[in-house]
Amino acid sequence: MAAALSIVFPVIGRTQEVIAVLSSDLGPYREAFEGFQESFKRPVSLFNLSERDPKIGDKTRLVVTFGGKAAQWTYPDQVILIYCMAPGTRLDLKGRKGRLIEIQMLPPPASVLSRLKEIQPTLKRLAAFWASTSMKEYIEETERISPSFGIKILSERLGGPNEFPDRLRELFYGSVDALWLLPDPLLIGAQSLSALKEFSWSNQIPLYVPTAGLVEQGGTASISSSFREIGRAAAIAAGHALAGEPIQGALYPEKPEVTLSVTSAEKAGLKIPSRALENADKVLP
Repeated sequence: MAAALSIVFPVIGRTQEVIAVLSSDLGPYREAFEGFQESFKRPVSLFNLSERDPKIGDKTRLVVTFGGKAAQWTYPDQVILIYCMAPGTRLDLKGRKGRLIEIQMLPPPASVLSRLKEIQPTLKRLAAFWASTSMKEYIEETERISPSFGIKILSERLGGPNEFPDRLRELFYGSVDALWLLPDPLLIGAQSLSALKEFSWSNQIPLYVPTAGLVEQGGTASISSSFREIGRAAAIAAGHALAGEPIQGALYPEKPEVTLSVTSAEKAGLKIPSRALENADKVLP
């Protein structure tokens, strides 16, 4: 279900039709909001929860949030709520009068599988690691379409990062062609990345990670959505929702961003095809 200038910040506290709420002043949230405003091109009242609570009036029709804390703040039932950059968060539509729209952190499953196949043409068995309930639908959709790409998804749901060593030992050499860590906050950390990188490099199995930053820390590649692209997807959803179009549920940013590491690929026994290198957004030495 793929949807997909210097910034001028509006006067804070002024009640408007559309409200944007950031969990904090972190750069990724600001960047995503910039992407939202570039595409939305309408007045937006901006609030930062680390500074003050949002002021929502009777005329407010839509709220777009950036970050888990902002997504879980209490908003009036009647407003349309679009939430972004809240991995591991799944809000419940029950009891809400207004629509609820989630912008995924990843591109559509078909885009991810297509780019993985371009990076690793021999890929047939992909172990996908996740934990949060919010990732379940994404994994199921990926499993459903993966045969058309010649890939079998081995869904590996973990209870936490401490389970990585044992689970990786079960994935003995030859049983999988690559590892894929999803953008799941319950699993991403120094401990899990260390275990995955060690397994990847020791067994010559590529490791695909959810962000370019994790490629810099040893991942083979990432197929992700940039923060700006996530903001743009939220703007598209907001436009459709305010126009009264029947839009609801989880939507994906359309344009994937690919980062490759030549060194990590070599350590994992993968020679990246020239076409994949040419098509990548960023190639690390």
